[in-house]
Amino acid sequence: MAELSKAAARPPKWAKPTIEIDEKEQDEIHHRFEIAIGESLLQVNSKSVMALAMVGHAYTKVGDHKKALTIDRSLVGLLPEDPVCHYNLACSLSNLGQLEDALTELELAIRFGYEDVRFMEKDPDLANVRRDPRFRKLMQRLKKPR
Repeated sequence: MAELSKAAARPPKWAKPTIEIDEKEQDEIHHRFEIAIGESLLQVNSKSVMALAMVGHAYTKVGDHKKALTIDRSLVGLLPEDPVCHYNLACSLSNLGQLEDALTELELAIRFGYEDVRFMEKDPDLANVRRDPRFRKLMQRLKKPR
């Protein structure tokens, strides 16, 4: 496929936004849009895993951790052996400072197959739980060859 010239790739003047918003504001608008769409889908099917996952992620991104927690608990109820659901629940619990429960959910995520140690060590949603010495022990245990 041929590449477009820079001039051809540039949007026409009439297509440029009339207001300038920064990237953070764009992200906020995007996540609020996802929440609106996802909640509409959930009114039709309250057990839609796709809609729940989208809304849970968006709530986390806009900082509404209580609503994200509710969504993540619903997802774990629907998919009780899914490692990502348990991981996301651990993140929501960590964001809310519920470290005991967050560690329990991390243990479950790992038991069900979650093993991305590098991501867990830098995920901002786990910042609170990373301060707990039990988190380091858990990561050391995961890093050991099996």
